[in-house]
Amino acid sequence: MRLTEICVQRPVFAFMLILFLAVMGLFSFFDLGVDLFPRTDPATVYINTRLPGASPEEMVSQVVMPLEEAVSAISGIDELRAMVTEGSCNLIVTFVLDKDISEAVEEVREKAAGAVRRMPPNVLPPVVRKADPDSDPVVTMALSGDVSVRELTEVADKIVRRGLETVDGVAAVNISGGRKRQINIMLDLNKLNGYNLTAQDVERAVRSENVETPGGRIIRGP
Repeated sequence: MRLTEICVQRPVFAFMLILFLAVMGLFSFFDLGVDLFPRTDPATVYINTRLPGASPEEMVSQVVMPLEEAVSAISGIDELRAMVTEGSCNLIVTFVLDKDISEAVEEVREKAAGAVRRMPPNVLPPVVRKADPDSDPVVTMALSGDVSVRELTEVADKIVRRGLETVDGVAAVNISGGRKRQINIMLDLNKLNGYNLTAQDVERAVRSENVETPGGRIIRGP
């Protein structure tokens, strides 16, 4: 006997069934959580690895490929993407929704640690973290002007960033791109050989002389 036939033959049963569903729906409605920006837990893991001084091509062949080969062995991966810049790479691992994110992070961390043995010795340890929507940038700004990239970077760092950090509710301000101040030392190989020196000797000498010392106090008299 079908449900429709039962409801027609027993109207009281049909009425009580509808009333039960209506009451349960009413109670569920008041217990239903509502949020303008509901918190989600995406099954995405980020791997950041740095190799100072490496070109993007070197990052792909020496860092990204070993990482991808190691991480791809993990079950439940839906998508694997890589973003490469000079000296740095970000591997984005997206898992299927039913994958436990805590377990995924541990598996990725284990595979990334094993892949380091196939990378150059001066590579920095991979940083593995899960995606956190609360840490994503809320506002993204771009600066442009008729000045050099170096001057524009100084404005972004010394003026814009410090001004935004004083705004109430701002947790962090990060700068990407630009050109930081640096001094390049060009070595003459013939003179190095003449003085029996190596590039490492020059580096150690520069590091030993690069010392920050307090400048004391200045007291202005009457």
